[in-house]
Amino acid sequence: MDKKDKQIRIRNKLKEIKPYWCRNLIAVIEDPDNFINIGTIIRNVNALGVEKTYIVDPNHKIPDMDNCIN
Repeated sequence: MDKKDKQIRIRNKLKEIKPYWCRNLIAVIEDPDNFINIGTIIRNVNALGVEKTYIVDPNHKIPDMDNCIN
């Protein structure tokens, strides 16, 4: 299967499940252990149709993004 066919298949699958998304859900990631996995978690939460994701980081494990931008 080439890349274009795969993209079409994925788009069709998304169209099928879109009516089942619940836009009233909010996900909370509390005290994440692994900073690198947060992107994966957010992508999965988004795929489930969750409207917002909040990250509660009481131990400040996630770097301040203001310091990461050049």
